[in-house]
Amino acid sequence: MMMVGVVFQSGGTVELHDPNGVELLWNDRVICETARGEEYGRVVQPEHESTGKLPERVFRVLRKATPEDDVRRRQQREQASEVRRVFRRAVVARHTGVKIHGAEMPFDGRRVVVGYTSEDRVDLRPIAQDVGRQLTLRVEARQLGPRDGARITGGYGLCGDVLCCTRFPAHEQRITLRMAKDQDLPVNPGRVTGLCGRLRCCLAFEHPVYKSFRDRAPAIGRTVDTPEGRGVVCSLQVPADAVVVRLHDDREVSVRLDDLAEAGRG
Repeated sequence: MMMVGVVFQSGGTVELHDPNGVELLWNDRVICETARGEEYGRVVQPEHESTGKLPERVFRVLRKATPEDDVRRRQQREQASEVRRVFRRAVVARHTGVKIHGAEMPFDGRRVVVGYTSEDRVDLRPIAQDVGRQLTLRVEARQLGPRDGARITGGYGLCGDVLCCTRFPAHEQRITLRMAKDQDLPVNPGRVTGLCGRLRCCLAFEHPVYKSFRDRAPAIGRTVDTPEGRGVVCSLQVPADAVVVRLHDDREVSVRLDDLAEAGRG
């Protein structure tokens, strides 16, 4: 079955939709039916044949977003931001230790969902009801986990770039320390945890590249044949898909994996 992948918020999960005969390209804005009602989303996976297990119900792309839809979406985001400001003021007046991360209005405009985190279980429904009456809107409060809170708030990671959880669609892999070890990262909290206090999302995003490299590359200390002669692997260059080889004359050269052969083999 032909499908397209759509995300409905920054760093959100990719949801597969039936393109419904609409010609779609990467980054197109679309209006889709979802379990939450109609939603405004962005295509992150162009039309492709789905080979995995599909959800029980496959929702459809209804149409491409129009300029009027884009204007409506901007207005909804501005309205949600105002709800967030009012909600935050009300929370600060009554609670401590609660962080308000963001507010989202679905495209149907029926409600605004405010996300928050707290070390303890806190029921903010009374505040949501008060704010809703004040702004004549239906307001819902939803407690988030640390990862979701960081994704919504955004920021910059140790690399100096925008947080992966905000910049890219969510990954489906569970993040483990094994991923850090496969990437030769020191396993200490300062290097492998993000602003959310959990293992960094980039470990999962980059792990397939490192795993593929490890499966194909000779180990450090292995003797190999290169276009410049025989030598010993002394270091790895994963992003370049290459290794550094020390030749018999003590020169060190960078050699791509495709140009290597283990000594004694063709």
